[in-house]
Amino acid sequence: MIEALDLKRAEAFVPQYVSLRNSYADLLLSEPVAVDETVAWMRSTTAELVALAEDGILQGVAILYPDRDGEVAVFTREKGKGLGKQLLTAIGAVARKLGLPHVWAWVLEENTIAQRLFETSGYILKAHESRRFQGQLKRGSRYFMALGS
Repeated sequence: MIEALDLKRAEAFVPQYVSLRNSYADLLLSEPVAVDETVAWMRSTTAELVALAEDGILQGVAILYPDRDGEVAVFTREKGKGLGKQLLTAIGAVARKLGLPHVWAWVLEENTIAQRLFETSGYILKAHESRRFQGQLKRGSRYFMALGS
């Protein structure tokens, strides 16, 4: 059975989180991270981290950055199981509880799986934007969802 967790309160899952997150580093336009720095970050950040776990195995994570105007990121161990939608629903509930008016995500142009996830989860394509990462210009799209009260 899949359970939802506040990853900040479930530090036993941090090594699995780091491994999963690092497997997505290129898509997240970020550098790989280590367990110790992640624990320190989790203790100091305002970001909210919702995780799904099954039988002690981390299946996916959604991150909400309130200080970045409601930016969200989501990544899962396996595709096509509905985990991404579950995570976006859960992180949307957290955003509503925090009183955020909207959430948004930036998705790389070639990441069609994530594009489809956001579109089928009710996010609207707002703009095409480029970001610079490791000296290269990366093209992507900004997806947006207004949150009701």
